[in-house]
Formats: sequence, C-alpha cells, structure tokens
Amino acid sequence: MSRDPVRAVVRVRTLGPSGLNPPQIKVIDRLQTLADRGPIDELDIDVWGPSMGTTQDNRDPAGTRERVAEFEQWATQQGYTLRPAFDWRSTDSAGDGKSQRREIVTPLITLAVYTEGEDDLQAVYPHVDGEDVRTIHDGVEMLESMAGDTKQSGDEQREQVTVPAE
Repeated sequence: MSRDPVRAVVRVRTLGPSGLNPPQIKVIDRLQTLADRGPIDELDIDVWGPSMGTTQDNRDPAGTRERVAEFEQWATQQGYTLRPAFDWRSTDSAGDGKSQRREIVTPLITLAVYTEGEDDLQAVYPHVDGEDVRTIHDGVEMLESMAGDTKQSGDEQREQVTVPAE
C-alpha cells in the first residue's frame, strides 16, 4: 500500500532589502530537511506580496486571491479561522477619503500541506482552532512527526503515512 504524496508549499511576503529573515530561513531549512529525507515529496517556496486588493481588477500574478480563497474555504470546512494571521482591511486607495479598497494582508510566512496533488488541501498554517493558535511551527512539527513515523518501521511503514487530521 502506498502513501499519498505530500506536497508542502511555503509562501513568504515580498522579500525585503535583506532577503528572508532568520525565522523564515529556519522554517524553510526544517522543511527542506523533510523534503530531503521524507515525508515531504515536494516542497515549493513562493513569494506573495504583503497585501493584495480583493477586486478582480487588481493584478494578481502570484494567484494570491485564489490561494487565500482556497485557504478560507479549508478553514471554514474545518471550523477554523485564518485571522489574525490573514487580515482584511479597507484602505483609501485614491487618497481622497472616498475611494475605499478592500485588501488582504498576508502573514510573513504560510505553510499549506497538500496530498494527491494541489487540489487536496490538508492543512494551512497559521490558523486558529477555537482559542488555540496553530502556528507555522505547529505545521512543521506535524510534518516532522510524520518523518518520525517513517523511521520506526522502514520503507514499509513510510508508505502508510498520511497527513494526520487535526
């Protein structure tokens, strides 16, 4: 019996003048180790901006609106929320006090875990479950625990690993 392939996608805000910050680098390094040794079969790192207008007339080359909508749908189905890590705000787009624009403010770093290809979203970090905040580090630890499971009984056990439900 083979396990479902696991794909992890890390999204970071637009890189600043100094590039990634140390916490982002640590998370990416831990995930890269899991991609090198298992259980992550594929690791993608994408950059999206710090905010994105929510109307379709705004350019969206990184697919931010689509990804956030996917993440919101997952959170709603699970009974979770993406706030406060993701925030929605209104801004004065023309500077005249009259033109309001809704925009999504993205977290510094986000982890999405997929199985069976990009269409099967299993988890998004960070998110809030009731009063419990699930951070990006919780997501990495969940994946690391899967790696621990794969070491217990060799390749046969590794093939039976699936993303645990929360």
